[in-house]
Amino acid sequence: MDPVEATVAVLITGMVLGIPLFGLTVRFSLKPVMEAFIRLREAQMGSNSAETARLSARVARLEGILDSHGITEEVRSSLSLSSGASERVLGTPMPSKDRERV
Repeated sequence: MDPVEATVAVLITGMVLGIPLFGLTVRFSLKPVMEAFIRLREAQMGSNSAETARLSARVARLEGILDSHGITEEVRSSLSLSSGASERVLGTPMPSKDRERV
């Protein structure tokens, strides 16, 4: 067996056995890292649900205020009619979007 054949045989054997072993090594080493990352993302989503709960409570309180003034139905009907509803509800025209900012 000449040196070229020996080198090719060693490389093929190394690739056939080495690539799966390398894959398993990477899988088992990255699994804890990925689990920690997933738990971190879940914890962040939990804080967003608390914020969502606060916002929904705030909206409910604001709707209660509108109900106490008796304008809830007027707001809902005008919002469903057209995009220019803010002018009818608020009584003042909204500034156009092409206004220059200062």
